[in-house]
Amino acid sequence: MKVSSIDWRRILVEELSEKPRYEPDWKRPSRRTMAVSTRIARQRGWPVVIPLYHPSRYKCVYEKPRIAIVFDISGAINKDFYKMHIEDLNDCIKHVEPEGLWILHCDYEVRYEEYCRQPGVMRIDLPKEIPSSKGPSAYTSIFKYIKEHKCEKPVRSIVYLTDLRPTEPWNALDRELLTLFHQIRAKKLLWLVPSDVTKGNFWKPCIGKIIWI
Repeated sequence: MKVSSIDWRRILVEELSEKPRYEPDWKRPSRRTMAVSTRIARQRGWPVVIPLYHPSRYKCVYEKPRIAIVFDISGAINKDFYKMHIEDLNDCIKHVEPEGLWILHCDYEVRYEEYCRQPGVMRIDLPKEIPSSKGPSAYTSIFKYIKEHKCEKPVRSIVYLTDLRPTEPWNALDRELLTLFHQIRAKKLLWLVPSDVTKGNFWKPCIGKIIWI
């Protein structure tokens, strides 16, 4: 588990932004290039070698991020806190420019979901149904839901806004969460948590990175 205390918006953008990678380029050499090489070899008396298909070069590949953002609506985080930071969160998403954005609301089960694919409509709205006091909450529910309701392409990053105080048994949660996360095949798990949570006891997740707001 990693913990961060730097500006949460910058960290979130850095964590969610995908990095370009380089893959072998199996593109067939042009016929003109092969013909010129063959002619030069014959002129100089060199043996003509049949070109092999191998990655003689590498191409840069970039995939836009696919993100799931989960709001804990058990009352763990009050509506005023969400209202204070929702625009910053939208700015981060706008900067990252994801390919897909999956928005989920959950307490001990999923209450709402929305999937956005078009860049112009990728906006996160405030959760409407948040109780004034904390009720039951379970983290395994959302990971089971993501596993069972897969999108066309699996999400690469999951952002969970919560207080790290689920009402399900913490020891059992550690064991089950590891298995569920690997089954989802996501690459990153980010816990977005209010900084005042540190004043009391809270669950230390066995996987993912905590970003304090």
